[in-house]
This record gives sequence, structure tokens and C-alpha cells, in this order.
Amino acid sequence: MLMSNVVFFKSKSELSSEQNLYDFIAHCRDNLTLYSEDEYEGKKGWDSNKWKFHAPAKTHTMTFSKYSTDQDNYSFEPMDAPFIEFSKAYIRYRQSEKQVTSIVNKLIVLRVIHDVLIDEYGVTNIGNLTGISQQEIVVLCNERYPKSPLLFRFGGQLVSLYDFLREFHILPMLPEWKNPWRREGAKAESTKVEDRKWQEERCPSQHQMLSLAQCFSQSKEPVDLYWSSVLAFLMFAPGRAGELSYLTVNSLHEEEGRLGVRWYAQKGFDHTVKWVPKPLENTEREAFSRLMKLGEPARECAKFAHEYPNTFFRHVDCVTSANFLDNEPLNAYQFAAAMGFDKQKVAAVKSANGGPDSFTAWDSLNRNSKWIQNLRVNGNPTYNDLAQYTLTKYKNADWPYIAHSERPIYESLLLIRENELHAKHSTKGHSWVLPDVNRVNDQLKSRPLKDPIRTIFQRFDLKNEDGSKIALSSHQLRVWLSTMAERGGMDAFRLAQWAGRARISDNRHYDLRTPAEKDEQVKSILAYKERPTALEAVKMNLPVSYEDVGITNRIGVVDVTEYGMCTHDYSMSPCTKGGECMTCREHICIKGMPNTLERLIELEKRLDAQFKKAQEDSGQSVFGADRWVTHFGWKLSHVKTQRMRMEDKNIAEGTILRIPDVHDPSAIERTLKSKGLDTGTPDNQKSIDMIISGLLGS
Repeated sequence: MLMSNVVFFKSKSELSSEQNLYDFIAHCRDNLTLYSEDEYEGKKGWDSNKWKFHAPAKTHTMTFSKYSTDQDNYSFEPMDAPFIEFSKAYIRYRQSEKQVTSIVNKLIVLRVIHDVLIDEYGVTNIGNLTGISQQEIVVLCNERYPKSPLLFRFGGQLVSLYDFLREFHILPMLPEWKNPWRREGAKAESTKVEDRKWQEERCPSQHQMLSLAQCFSQSKEPVDLYWSSVLAFLMFAPGRAGELSYLTVNSLHEEEGRLGVRWYAQKGFDHTVKWVPKPLENTEREAFSRLMKLGEPARECAKFAHEYPNTFFRHVDCVTSANFLDNEPLNAYQFAAAMGFDKQKVAAVKSANGGPDSFTAWDSLNRNSKWIQNLRVNGNPTYNDLAQYTLTKYKNADWPYIAHSERPIYESLLLIRENELHAKHSTKGHSWVLPDVNRVNDQLKSRPLKDPIRTIFQRFDLKNEDGSKIALSSHQLRVWLSTMAERGGMDAFRLAQWAGRARISDNRHYDLRTPAEKDEQVKSILAYKERPTALEAVKMNLPVSYEDVGITNRIGVVDVTEYGMCTHDYSMSPCTKGGECMTCREHICIKGMPNTLERLIELEKRLDAQFKKAQEDSGQSVFGADRWVTHFGWKLSHVKTQRMRMEDKNIAEGTILRIPDVHDPSAIERTLKSKGLDTGTPDNQKSIDMIISGLLGS
């Protein structure tokens, strides 16, 4: 959400704690505007005791209420003053800095502090908080949430709150405090009986994943075309279902013959490009094409609402004439048609006793519904009234943009109209919505509802191999892809990057290989009586030292690249090659290194196409093309040479393959040679053109 009006609070150390607290609350109440439109029980903004944060996936409700075991969001007892004033100020300030969905954790710890202050002092003044209070807060958290894995998160929120109180001189003498609760270990690594059972059930089977692929290939109905395509974007790389809402109509990315998807990864990874495995490229293109077509009507509605916010979108189900005025009152029949009521109800309103504007007609629309009452408070609503209602209902906190993007919402790839894919209800032709995580998961597993949505597996009559229902979650797709990558030997950094994980250590939460598989890997390492070769170390995901690749005068390990390994010493100056690894003498290829030959072949194809294009342009005397012939030829020659060496049966596996030093002189060497000084390296007797011609065989 864009919040250009945020002015951050600055405390003054010379003022008393009480005055800083008062100034902080006044600043948040009078200067910050976040949630100022929220209303509850006739009170609005700051005076309301319930605020809402409209995130892309769902709406998060914040209630400034006392702790209760049977508390709900509809009836609650507000916190006592003056603590409720501080709580509102703290929440508004923190959310103005950055809106987060974990806001409920802040409210939980605030309720605990509220009750501890009452027990100790009988009043809820945050200024009374002491080191003894901090100890009592720990005791109360343990009582309310015994052995909960969330305690570590609550502790983190307390640390943040205490630091805030000290930093802003509200409680400058508050003792330093450390989180007493430990983060729960990775469930995927646990040996507990219940966790072992969870591990066995968590990773989908090959049959279940192939069933999803079958749904995609056999889809014909719009509901199946849409959802199988949405799920396809969770199948080519590990991704979170909540990240799908950030995809745009420009998400597909082509670069040097490779297909990628512009992706926003949550949990701190931010914007990236996720590359699509070659066998899945056609699938992802087809999924993208389907979603583009199915979402076009919704994107049209959203764009119209953005460009004409005070005008209602006249869709095909509207029954008024073309010259019907925007400020002219609508009768019940016209209203029902415009708002997308089910066709049976619209027909009933049209034929109601007394006509379409009678009490009977409005009553059949459930006239007691609050939203209808609000629209009719000044008489029958007009199209202008419906336009305002529509914009308020369907825009989110980031309107008119897609979250974490400067692109407008009407460029969202997954946008559809409300009830567009519903089996029973009519599509609301004036609407636009994004599916949240729950709607994605509804396609994979039935929820225990009175009238549950049929999953995509049920619609295709697909079951597990034992005849039971297939029931998955979007998170399990991510687990399966990560586990398969671990089995295939993908290195930890590349896996984290592929999955959009900011921390490599998070890979372990998704590694559900069986204990036998992991033991086998350990045993294979222990079987070595001497240090494995560079190639053997790569295949076992072990670090490769400089000594393993023939560099004996340096301590450390080499860095794995897409085509081999980089031996550049990172304690020296940064790399100046800018990704031109294949023409760098500090880069090596290892014969037999997994996937390297395939990547070199693909790189050679792309370079060859660029080289031929440059030759064609040079033949037509296009200005500057001759220099690009030299550039591409020089690069292609080295790639082709390394590819030929990798394919050469006379070269043993594990052989270290480098380019000659003379082909990549350093800047110092070039400078010394230009002055006629000896550098200790052989001079390059051939011109660049001769080298290119020789290596390319031309």
C-alpha cells in the first residue's frame, strides 16, 4: 500500500517518559491516517475498536479487545484505557511503517501486557512496565499458550516492543530482554513419532502429482481450465500460493532462448525471475494463455472502475436501456440484474406481485441485508450509487496497483469476476477479484463444510492408487518440488534461489527425503578412504577446495556456477567479468559435472544464433555489426571448444578444463605489454580473428 502521508515520530530525550508517551499517541492519532476509514458500532477510525487490513490473500481483522478463550470478532470487550490508546498508536505506527499479516501476534502480546499491568497495578498504563513485569509476561504467556510453537514468535514481538519503548524514550530504563523461547526445530528433520508420520504423509506421491498433470491436459470447462492453469504456476518451481496474486499479464520472460516467470517471492526474497525447466515451457505458456483469455472480462471491469470511478460498468446482464441515466433510481428488477443476483431471483423480482418496484420485489432480494439497506437509505439506488459501492467492495489496500508492484490491478494475470467459476451462482459482471490461498487449496482438498466445493480431482474422478480421495495443499506442491530437487542433487544455493527463499537454511524444512535416502548419502561419503575428487565432491554436494582443482597456493573453496566453477579469490578485488564466465581464465569446467554439458549445448545454440545474426548484419554493412561478429565469435569459440572437450571420449571424467591464460590477459598484463615490458606470460601471436576462425573451424 502506498502511504505517502506517513510522518514518523521523533521522541525527545530531554522530555519525560510520560510526555514522550503522550506525544507518541497524539502523533499516531492526529497525523497518521491508516485505518481511518474503518468503522465499527457507529465509531470510525481511531475511535473504532476494530480495524481491518485488506491483504491480497485475505482480510485481517484487528480487535483491540481483552483476552478471552471464546472471543470472536463480532462481540468482545475492549481493552481498558489508557492502554487501548497506546495499543492503537503502536499498531497504527508499526503498520504504517510496513503492513504485515502477522499483526495478530502483536495484538496477542499487547493483551498479555494489558492483563499483567492490571494484576500488578490495577491500571493499564504502559509507563508502569518494569523488569518484574517482563518476567510476569513470560509466566502468563506460558499459561495461556503452553508448549505452543508460536511462543517464539510472541517473544520476538516482545523484543521488538521493548526495543521500541527504549528507543523512543517512553521507557528508556526498561531492562534489556532476550526471547526465552526457542524456535521450533525443522519438522522435516524431527525423529518424533508424530513428526515421522507427518513426514510420510506430507510429500505427495508421484501418482498424485501426475494426476494434477492429467487434470491440466484434459481440462475443457472454464473452471478446470482456470484452476489447472493456476496450479501449473505452482508446478514448475517451488512457490507459495499467496505469491500467485502478484503475477501480471507481463510475467512471462524470454531471455536467450530461456523461458522464465517474473515472480515476487514473499518472506524477504522479493522480485526475481524463476526459470522454467525446458520440458515444462509449453505447459507454462499454455497456462498463461488460458489465464489471459479467462481473465479478460475481469480486467476490463477493473480498468473501467479505475478510469471511471463514479460510473457503473454496464455489463451484458444489465436490463436498462442505453439512454438510462446514471443518476436515475433503479427498481428492484434493474438493481438485481445490475448486481448479478442469480438468474432465478432476478426473474422472480421481475414477475413479483405489484411490479418490480413493489415491497414484494425488494423483499424477495432480502431487503434486510445491511448492504442493500445502506444503498437504499436515501431511496432507490442509482447507477452512481452502485459505482461507489462496487469500487469500495472490490478495491483492496493497494488499489489501484498490484501489491509489491507498480503495475495496475487490471494487469493482474489471475483476476476473475466474482462467482465466475461457481457451480451454482451467477457471475457478477461488474466485479473483479483475486483468488486467495483458501480458494487455491479448495481445489486440492475438500473442507468440512455443509456444501463443500468439489476439488479438481473429484471433477475428473481421480483417486489415490488405493481408491481413497486425493487431498493435498498448495504447500505440499512446494514440498514435493523441493524434495525432488534434493534427490536430483541440486545445490543448496540454487535450490533456495529457485524456491524464492531468502535463507538457504530454510531448505531443510522442505526436504522430505526418507531417512534411508539421507543415510545412503552419508554412507557414500564415509566410504571414501581419501579425499574425493572435485567431480565426486560436486555429485555429493560437498565443498570443492582450490587444491581439488589444482590451485595449491590458496586456502578456501571454489564457487559453483551454472557451467562449472569459479576460482576467483573473493578476498581480492570483485569479479570484473559481469557473468562472462566462459571467456574467463579463472573459470573451470569439470568433465562429467551434472547438467553442465546440457547447459553448454543450450548456451552454444543461443550464441550461434546471435553470431549468425551479427554476420548477416555485417554482410549488409550495418554500422557496428562487425564488432559484434568479433564479440560473439570470440565467446562462441570458447563455449564450443569446452563443449567438444566435454563430449570427447578420450578425455577422462573429472578432468579440469580451462581456457588458455593467453586468451584472457588481465588489465595489468595488457598495460605492461603495451609498454613493451615482460609479464612472464607467453604473448598471443595470433590475432583475435585468427583464433575465432580456428576454433570455429571456418
